[in-house]
Amino acid sequence: MKINVKLIATYQNLLPVGTSGNTIEIEVPSGSTISQILSCFGVPQDDTSVIVLNGLTVDLNTPVSEGDTIAAFSAIAGG
Repeated sequence: MKINVKLIATYQNLLPVGTSGNTIEIEVPSGSTISQILSCFGVPQDDTSVIVLNGLTVDLNTPVSEGDTIAAFSAIAGG
């Protein structure tokens, strides 16, 4: 099934070389969890990250569905 992974700000550097923009569509096996998918990109899965599924904060062990979008960015921001 196809899902989207959107890595924002400094996390955009974790996307594969040649990725245009900050979002990539990938094919994942049915039953894949947010944690499993983000591990492939090296996204920190602790308090330093904000991770959402379709705009909502959910448990990282939540399985994804066709067409879902996982977004991640650093919780540390200047302003």
